[in-house]
Formats: sequence, structure tokens, C-alpha cells
Amino acid sequence: MIDFWRQQLFQLLYNNRYLYWFASTIPFAGQWRIWQRLVLSRMKGNSALEIGCGLGDLLADAIEAGYKCFAIEQSEEMVDAARHNLQQRHLGKPDCIIQGLSQNLPFPNCSFDNVISTFPNEYIYDSKTISEIKRVLRPNGRLIIVFAAKLLPVNPVQLTLLLIPTLVYGHDTFVKGLESIKKNERNAPTDEIFVDYNVRFGEQIPFAEQGFHCQYERVYTYFWEAYIIVGETNK
Repeated sequence: MIDFWRQQLFQLLYNNRYLYWFASTIPFAGQWRIWQRLVLSRMKGNSALEIGCGLGDLLADAIEAGYKCFAIEQSEEMVDAARHNLQQRHLGKPDCIIQGLSQNLPFPNCSFDNVISTFPNEYIYDSKTISEIKRVLRPNGRLIIVFAAKLLPVNPVQLTLLLIPTLVYGHDTFVKGLESIKKNERNAPTDEIFVDYNVRFGEQIPFAEQGFHCQYERVYTYFWEAYIIVGETNK
């Protein structure tokens, strides 16, 4: 029953750009955009496909950084919002954002140097999605996923904010957040970013069967932590 109501909540967010903005900004103290931009330093080549572009912020960032980009997004509302975002930032063209499904990407083989996705939902567990990603990637192309991220309960404000995504994502979000801050205690708060490669997550994503070799990263500061997967295949 809880999973049903969470699913209904996600559908509501994806069909209302204003609720989506609120849910991805306020409960995460504005860090959502920082977590998205972790993708940029891991990209290579000169082209990218974003799967599930949401409001189009990361897509615009990648275009601004000089990448030739396309995006595919299932929600009609998010497609309109992302196109409006590009128009407001005077970047790209509206037709670079296509409404469609990750399981059926409307691009030729070997089209992109990068495929990127931030905070993907159930589609990332579908073998058809991973197969399609492999198909559209060029040889030695790169798949970059910001799999998850969260604030850490280092002060009363963040502790309160952590309760909000806990209601959405479940009890484990809160418990694991408490465990993380115990592991990451330092003498003083800092914005310095650290990376831990001794992690593993997202094991239900069918990378191996599609020939992806993945590097798993836990990226963290005193205030938050994010989980990133970088996958490559030689075709």
C-alpha cells in the first residue's frame, strides 16, 4: 500500500513542473543541482543523450559546456518544461528534447559519447533500457548515472529536511543517513568533496549481461553524499 502511494506521488510530481521543482529543491536544501552537475566532470567526447531530463537543467548545463545534446523524457509536462528552460537560457533547440521511452531510443547505433541519467526511476532496472543505452553509445562510450543522493543529518535543519524524503523513499533513507554521518565525522564542516570507490550499489541493474564494466563512486562532503555509477563497454 505504501509503495502504491509513493508511485502515485511520483506520477503527480512528473505531471506538474512546479511540484517537481519544489520536491527536488526545498527538501534537499538546493543541493539537487549540485548532485546533477557531478555528471559533467565525468563526461568525455563531445555528445550526450540524457535519459529522463526532468526540468532540463542538466541538459542545459551540458549544452552550455559545449556538448551536442539530446534528451528523451516520458512525461509530456517535463518535455514542455525542459524546452521552456532551454529557451529561457538561450541554449539548444526545442526538438533536441523528445518525448519517448528509454526502452526504445529513437537514435541510430553509435550516436553518443555519453548517456547520462540522474535519479532514474524504475526504467533503469529494465534490461531493454540498458540494451538500448549500449546500442546508442559509441565504442568506448560512457554511461553516467547519479543513482541516488541525500543530505546528512549534521544539523537540526538538515535533520528536519531528511524526514521529508524519508516519507517518500522509505525508512532506510533516514537510518542510512545517520550511519553515514557516523562514518564521515570530521573535525570541522567543509565543502571539500571526497570520493570513496570501495562501495557497491544498484546491483539489480543488468549491467553485466549487457557487457558494461562499472565503477561505483560514493561522493561526499560533510553535508551530503551521492552515489554515482560510471559504466563503459568496448562493444
